[in-house]
Amino acid sequence: MELVKNYFKKKSYGFYVTLAVIVMTIITMIVYSSSYGSIDRYMSWTAIWFMAIGLIVGLALSILNFGEWGAAVLGICNFIGLMQYITKIYNYVVVVLVGIDVNTFSSQFIGCTVCFAILIVLSVANIFFKQEKKVEVLTNEVKA
Repeated sequence: MELVKNYFKKKSYGFYVTLAVIVMTIITMIVYSSSYGSIDRYMSWTAIWFMAIGLIVGLALSILNFGEWGAAVLGICNFIGLMQYITKIYNYVVVVLVGIDVNTFSSQFIGCTVCFAILIVLSVANIFFKQEKKVEVLTNEVKA
């Protein structure tokens, strides 16, 4: 138990933001795959794979005390996932904006886009947060 206390004692607020980004990544993956999983022309499984890889590697690096790298890997993989989402959903956005078949955005599109927007903002901000507290070494010096 003392080992766990000492482990979390040296973690800074950035580590907890990383955990929040991981949870938001899972939520975004679930929302995106449940919204467009059955529609191949709007679903990018590559985005899900990149986000899952970033999630696993980012968590592993954070646990192994390489939090700065973990936050960066998580942010990069989430950004690649966003770019894959944009690539697949682009035609739908054009159709709605031009008014060819539909005139309004669906709730699935709005939900996925909001999740991706929150995820990217959190991921980018997390890169700049301090992940671990600096340990100060105390020395006992005797003055003669």
